[in-house]
Amino acid sequence: MEPTLISLLPFLITFQLLFVGLFLISHKKGNRRNNILLSTIFILMAWNMGDLTLQMNGVVVKWDFLQHIDDGFFLLYGPILYLYVRCVIFKDFKLSRASLLHLIPYLLLTISLFSFRTLTPGTGDEIIKSDLPWQFYSISAFMYAHFFVYLGLTYTSLWKYRKIIKNKYSQIDQINLDWLSFSLNTFGLVAFISLIHNFIALTKNEYVFMATLVLLLIFIFYFVNKVILKALRQPEIFAGIAQNETDKYMGSNLTPGQVEEYKKRLLALIRTEKPFLNPQVNLAELAEKLSVSTKHLSQVINQSFNKSFFDFINAYRIQEVQQILKDSMDDKLTVLEAMYEAGFNSKSSFNTAFKKETGQTPTEFRKNM
Repeated sequence: MEPTLISLLPFLITFQLLFVGLFLISHKKGNRRNNILLSTIFILMAWNMGDLTLQMNGVVVKWDFLQHIDDGFFLLYGPILYLYVRCVIFKDFKLSRASLLHLIPYLLLTISLFSFRTLTPGTGDEIIKSDLPWQFYSISAFMYAHFFVYLGLTYTSLWKYRKIIKNKYSQIDQINLDWLSFSLNTFGLVAFISLIHNFIALTKNEYVFMATLVLLLIFIFYFVNKVILKALRQPEIFAGIAQNETDKYMGSNLTPGQVEEYKKRLLALIRTEKPFLNPQVNLAELAEKLSVSTKHLSQVINQSFNKSFFDFINAYRIQEVQQILKDSMDDKLTVLEAMYEAGFNSKSSFNTAFKKETGQTPTEFRKNM
């Protein structure tokens, strides 16, 4: 087979994946445990991509061990990704022997594959031209279902994390882990395209088979060059939250009378001191000023205003921005200047919050005013 751009692209991606994996292992910044977990994903992907490179160039490895050891790697991506995200968002999360239980499906599949020596053909041409056994599609369906279940669990962990920080902090742009969400979305998209490509052989359409393969390679190339750079550029400014905080800020045992009393004290504090003008104000700081627990203050805000702490504080900041723009005698005062004066420190979060609270953009509000 003559070398072509399509056949050389997997080789380039393999090199990039391996380079990123080795870089993460030797990277001194950040959490070493987290870096090792992430590097493991990239090294496994590099192995899979290297195998694909050999197949696309007509090379079939005859050694059973090397031929089948990576067939079940897809059963490792989901668990490792899940554990990695848990390690990132929970500062007290620890890997234990119980974590090894996530490897059982991969080990069972790998052992069983050695008894099906002719389960899959060696090259791409053989795959599209041959009738693959039903076991191939059954195992593939299980592998993809396994991955997407873990991806769902990972999304759930990230969703809980974001819910907690919105009840604790008034500024979350730097700790919202948008890069992690973006990475999960891209990883899920790559897996979905891989799923289509894997089952497209049933159609016997070589053109569609190659088209999905090229699309898969492009997205993996994008994943390596875009997503990982986003992750590595994140500053190490937040150590994560504790696992027990999942329930810590979800209510308390206050009576309705106590809730009303704390609500009055909170509103009085907001009017007199305007703590929302401080960009870094958080739930613990307000609770200390009011001499109440963070648990009780969280309940008061959630029940009395039906808002998270994040939305509660930003609502007052938006009111402050509106008032500043209305009272200003300076025609040159910009919305951005009013935003910073009111306690915001991020233009994107300000625009989102303003639109959510008022139903119009800051620019539209300025024009209508």
